[in-house]
Amino acid sequence: MINIELLKETLKRLSFIKNINEINCEDSIIRGSIVILFDGLKSSLNFRFEIYPPYPLKYHGSESIKFYNEDLIAINHVMQDGSICIHNSHNTDLKQKILMDFDSLKQWIQKYYIDKEKDLNYEHIVVEEGLVEEKYYSYIFTDIGYAFSEGDFGQVKIFFLNNTLYKDKEIENFLVQKFVFNKSEIPCKWNSHYKNIQAQDIGLFYFFDKHPAKMNKFIFNNWSEFQELVSNKFLNYLYQFEQKHLKHFKGYVLPLFFGYRTVNNEIHWQVALIKVGAFPIKGEAEVLLGIKTGKWNTKLISSDIKWALTRDSSYKYFFGRGTLDKSIIESKILIIGLGAIGSMVAKTLTRGGCKYIDIVDYDTKEPENVCRSEYLFQSGLCDKVREIESLLIAISPFVEVTIIKKEYFGLIAKMLYKDMEARSHLIATLNEYDIVFDCTTDNDLMHIIETFELTGQIINMSITNHAQELVCAFSPNIYNFVNTQFSEILNNDLEDLYEPNGCWNPTFKASYNDINTLVQFAIKHINNIYKNSKEKNNFVIGTNADELTLEIKEY
Repeated sequence: MINIELLKETLKRLSFIKNINEINCEDSIIRGSIVILFDGLKSSLNFRFEIYPPYPLKYHGSESIKFYNEDLIAINHVMQDGSICIHNSHNTDLKQKILMDFDSLKQWIQKYYIDKEKDLNYEHIVVEEGLVEEKYYSYIFTDIGYAFSEGDFGQVKIFFLNNTLYKDKEIENFLVQKFVFNKSEIPCKWNSHYKNIQAQDIGLFYFFDKHPAKMNKFIFNNWSEFQELVSNKFLNYLYQFEQKHLKHFKGYVLPLFFGYRTVNNEIHWQVALIKVGAFPIKGEAEVLLGIKTGKWNTKLISSDIKWALTRDSSYKYFFGRGTLDKSIIESKILIIGLGAIGSMVAKTLTRGGCKYIDIVDYDTKEPENVCRSEYLFQSGLCDKVREIESLLIAISPFVEVTIIKKEYFGLIAKMLYKDMEARSHLIATLNEYDIVFDCTTDNDLMHIIETFELTGQIINMSITNHAQELVCAFSPNIYNFVNTQFSEILNNDLEDLYEPNGCWNPTFKASYNDINTLVQFAIKHINNIYKNSKEKNNFVIGTNADELTLEIKEY
C-alpha cells in the first residue's frame, strides 16, 4: 500500500514538482498539495491531491487519485469542485503508477491550460442528479424534427415506462412522446408503438438559445439564476398552470424541460422537478416610477433546483456504438419462421439498427422453445409472432414491426400457389420486401418461393442436427443447393433427433450457444457481403469441435 514516505520519495524524482507541501493521512486517504512549474508555464500552479485506499487500482472505473485547483474551473475538463478530469494508464507498480499519474497532470496542464485545446466531441453540461422524497426521476427523449426558437414554451406529453432501482434508490422512468406548442403537436421520432401509447402524464417546456449553465458547463442550481433568461410570459403561464391544477394535483411532481441547442442544431433537454403547490415563483407588485401600477408580475424565488436524469435516445446515439450496414438497416425485411434461427435473426437485426421488420409464423411458443431460442419463460404459452413483436419493440424504440397473416405462407401458398390470382398476390406481397429471411426449414415453401420471380433478395438459413453446420443460400439458387447439402454432402445425423413423448414432429438437437454461434457468424458474413457489394454466393459454416473453429465454405 502507498504511504507518505514512499510518495514523497517518488515525487522528488519529478523535476516539474518544485515544492511538496504538507502531506497527511486521515481515514486512509492521503491528502497533500504540490507546486508545479516547468518550461512554457509562465507562473507556478498549486494543486491539491487526494489518494484513496484502492490506489494504484481504479475503483468502479474511476481513478483512485484526484487533483484539484479551484482557480481553474473555467478551463475545459475541470469539474465544479475544482477536480481535474484525467484518465490515466494502468500500472500495478506503485512507484511507476505515481510517476505516471503526476506526469498526466503535467500533460493536462500543457494541453488545456497552456495550449487551450478544444475537444472535437461535444461535452454535455454537468448536472447533479437530485432526489425528490428519496426517489429519482428519469426522462428519455429523441429527435423531434422541429427547430424551436428562443422563448418558445408549452407542454410535454410523457408516459410512464417503469419503476425500478438506480444507485440503490427507487427511480421512475418516463418516455417523452410529443411536444404541444402553438396548438400543434410535435411528435418524437419513436416507432409507431411508442407514438400511439396514450400519454398519461404531462410536463412543461421552455427553450433557450444558450445553455442554462455557468461557464457554459455547470447547470444552474438555483431558480433565481433563471430570472433573466425566461420570459415574463412564461412565468405568468407557470402561475396560471399551478392555479388551474392546484386543487386536484397538489403535490404532483411536474417535470419542467429546459431545451437548448448543442452540435449541428441538435436539441438537448434538462429536466427540473417542481411540485404543484410549491412552484418556485411568487407574485410581485409592478412599480413604475416608484408608484404601484396595480399589476402583478411573476418572479422566480431563490431556492435549490432538483434536477432529474435525462437521456438522449435519438437513433444516432442509440445505435452510435455500431450497426449493421446501411443497405441492410434501411431495407424492409420479412422473416418467415420464428424458431431458433428466425428468432435469433430477428433479435440480431433489431439490435443491429434495422428499422422495418415484418414477421410471420403459424406456431405457438412452448416452454421447451425457451432453452434454445429468444423466447421468455414468463410469458407462458402464446403465439410466437406476438412474443417476438413485443421483444423487438422492447429492444428498440425505432423498429417498426408488423405481423403478417400466417395463411400467406401456409394454407394459401401451398394450396393456391398455382392459381394465377393467388400466385400474383403472393408475389406482390413478397415484392414489398428488400430482403426475405426464410428460416422455416420447410422444403415445400422453399420450392414454391423459388418458382416466383421476385425483385427482392431471399436468404434461406437452416442448420444440421447438433448444430454442426449452418447452410445459407441466396435466391435464385436455393432449393437445389440446400437439398443437395443436406442429402448428399453434409453429415446430418437424423437418427439422433429430439423426440418427446407423444405424436410430435421430431426436431434437431442443439444448445442455444451452438445455434447462436453459427447464426451470428452467418449474419456477420451476410453483412460483410452487403457492406462490400460482394457476390452473393451460397455458403456453409462448418464447425471443428476439437479445435473450436468455424470455417466458411462458399459455393
